[in-house]
Amino acid sequence: MKLLIITQKVDRSDSILGFFHRWVIEFSKHCEKVTIIGQFVGEHDFPYNVEVHSMGKEKGYSRVRQMLMFGILILKLRKNYDSVFVHMTPIWVVLGWKTWFLLRKKVYLWYEARGGGWALSFALMFVRKVFSATDYGLPRKSRKSVITGHGIDTEFFKPEGERKKGLVMTIGRTTKTKHLDVIIKAFAQLPENFELVVAGGPITKDDQQEYKKIETLIEELGLEGRVGMQSYPHEVVRAFLQEASLSLHACGGGLDKAVLESMASECPVVSCSKAAESILPGSLQCTEETMGEKAKEVLGLSDDERSKLTADLRNRVIEKHSLAKLVERLVGEMK
Repeated sequence: MKLLIITQKVDRSDSILGFFHRWVIEFSKHCEKVTIIGQFVGEHDFPYNVEVHSMGKEKGYSRVRQMLMFGILILKLRKNYDSVFVHMTPIWVVLGWKTWFLLRKKVYLWYEARGGGWALSFALMFVRKVFSATDYGLPRKSRKSVITGHGIDTEFFKPEGERKKGLVMTIGRTTKTKHLDVIIKAFAQLPENFELVVAGGPITKDDQQEYKKIETLIEELGLEGRVGMQSYPHEVVRAFLQEASLSLHACGGGLDKAVLESMASECPVVSCSKAAESILPGSLQCTEETMGEKAKEVLGLSDDERSKLTADLRNRVIEKHSLAKLVERLVGEMK
């Protein structure tokens, strides 16, 4: 199979989307050729059978110019692919379906989020299948829905080194859907020698406003100097997970891969997410109101109890959400 992948960002150093670099490498093992068109192209290193093209966002191209580049590229590269895999952004299905229909290309969508708007509804009419990690991932009922599980590189996210007892972390951009206020309030209930790393800063204007609200909450709770918020390269996020004693999670919507990355790294994750109930043991599930108490309970486990718990968490990810199994499943579904 010769596959075209449309994605937001190709940059292995990106704190949010850096994981997709490893997805591409895994796809290259199962496909004759992989061609990528990314809105933004940054640092990458792929096998010989992977070709990368950019819509020019990293060069400052406007949205209109990016869309024009997209249209030019899918036509110019038509001999390079027989199937199309659109990752997370259904608008590219909306903009490309006519070309792909005329070229007789098979189109597939990966979607794991809330919302989606008109673009998702429109895209569902023209794709052959829409893949999601969980039942929570697709906010529209569709006969084309295929539940596959997430794809976590368990050789990248794995335990290594010693834990820092006073280090707690959470992963994700500073946006309302991450419910960072819940996490900050829960963290405030921990001893004063604890520190919290929020790995992921603001991106949009709305994110900037949320960031300011969280800064104000930190000041109100007297947590200055104990909470740090910024974006980090993906390798640094992994290092934090390998060092932290606990991860906190409150994101709504589908099963957040941050939960699975924590589990694979053998970092216990306390979550109030409904979607996380499908993968987390009951001892790590909580409500927004009980997150602080649950965090203290987990931090108070004996070494033996903690060892058994973290080994179980990693095994759950390997069995149900490994990257190798996911890509093999996706390629099989597209063939």
